[in-house]
Amino acid sequence: MAPLLTKDVEEVIRVVLTCLPAPPFPTAGGSRPSPSPHGGGGGTEDRISRLPDAVLSDIVSRLPAKDAARTAALSRRWRRVWASAPLVLDDSDLLRALPGGEGGGGPARFDWFGTTDAVSRAIGAHRGPIRSVRLTCCSMALAARLGVLEYWLHRLADGGAEDLVLVNRPMPNGLHLPPDVLRIASLRTLYLAFWSFPDTAGLPCGPAVFPRLQEIGLCSVVIDARDIDHLLACSPVLEKLAIVACFFVPSHVRIRSRSLQCLVLWRSLTNELAVVVAPRLQRLILWQEYPCRPDSVFITRIRIGYATVLKVLGYLEPGIHQLQIGGTIIESGTKMIPSTMVPSVKVLALKVRFGIRKEAKTLPAFLRCFPNVETLHVLSREADEPAGKLNLKFWQEVGPIDCLETHITKVVFDRFRGERYELAFLKFILERAQSLLNLVVVLANGDQASVDEMLTKLKSLTTAKRASQCPTLLAVARDGDSAWCFQRASDLSVSDPFDW
Repeated sequence: MAPLLTKDVEEVIRVVLTCLPAPPFPTAGGSRPSPSPHGGGGGTEDRISRLPDAVLSDIVSRLPAKDAARTAALSRRWRRVWASAPLVLDDSDLLRALPGGEGGGGPARFDWFGTTDAVSRAIGAHRGPIRSVRLTCCSMALAARLGVLEYWLHRLADGGAEDLVLVNRPMPNGLHLPPDVLRIASLRTLYLAFWSFPDTAGLPCGPAVFPRLQEIGLCSVVIDARDIDHLLACSPVLEKLAIVACFFVPSHVRIRSRSLQCLVLWRSLTNELAVVVAPRLQRLILWQEYPCRPDSVFITRIRIGYATVLKVLGYLEPGIHQLQIGGTIIESGTKMIPSTMVPSVKVLALKVRFGIRKEAKTLPAFLRCFPNVETLHVLSREADEPAGKLNLKFWQEVGPIDCLETHITKVVFDRFRGERYELAFLKFILERAQSLLNLVVVLANGDQASVDEMLTKLKSLTTAKRASQCPTLLAVARDGDSAWCFQRASDLSVSDPFDW
């Protein structure tokens, strides 16, 4: 596979940073006032110090590490409170801008090395428990060379760290993640970015390694399939696994987890993603943007095995995904039998180039695999060069599709450009969907003239034959950039992550 270009690297960094968990403090990087031991109103009465130590400890733990440390200067009691309060460390609060940056007319420059030293001092000075550590601004190459990276990880293990975000900046190639990260048994959340994952052969494996870990994010991490297997085997209560911007994911990613509820493959490439055994998996998110890799067309086999409660699936793309259910590869004309269906799926999202004949013909076969879908999202991709002429009567000749004729109540068609192939599909939906209540057509971005033209073409749907008695047709235009993002896609509290 060809190496990434500089502009590609910059895009990968941007994607990864937007997918990381939010900083613990809403205005990271700015100084916040430390709590005064005196009450409000300008008096000198020490009201805060009357609070119990447990309350004071909770207050201090909600401050950035730099400000929390300053409270130790207030009094001997505050010094004791700070030492015992759970440490919440975000190194962006310690990042110092260098002269000659944006204010001087040049690009922003930061003191990566100084931040690394500040993190060492913060972790070394605080001997109490550790709650959360987010390191995105340190020079990890320097930390590894000085031996302090291993020291940090040992301190996190000793301090009982619960949440860890560890980003290799400014991203030298081939920096290996110390295996000590796999010894922090207290972790609940672990996000790693821009690392080469350690070889897990010979390392302890089993539920005692990560007994509390609920969420893992592997962001632009070089990792072998056996090491992903190791992570899953070591995480008995894992709920969410995210693989983000990984262009060097192993050729086969196999998911065997009895606790996993959400799996996200976000702008990443692999030959096969196999959900082998995942009895609690509710959500499988697949997202790729284009151009993905301009040097090749990458096909990923999506294999769904034992996933009996899978409810949300998408975006499946006939152009880059080869769908396999059980032992059967789904193609146009595949005969449907119970072993080729996933009846639990209620929300399905597809991304299709209607100008590509092969993709359009595969769409009905994909729909037949999910007979109980209630909400269907279709994102229309523009084909650079239409391939194969699809007879517009094709949709009239499509055989029965259970989900469309029985269960689907809502269809969202996104990025409508007014192409005749798109209109033919929308008419097909109206003619077949007997339970349809809402058909939402989201217009592609464009100037007012193009929007008016799209709306004019949609008027033909008002006279189309309808299988449902009273479907509501709604055409909408997106205002600015789309709200589709990693956080929404992976948020299990959102019942339909594609409804944005």
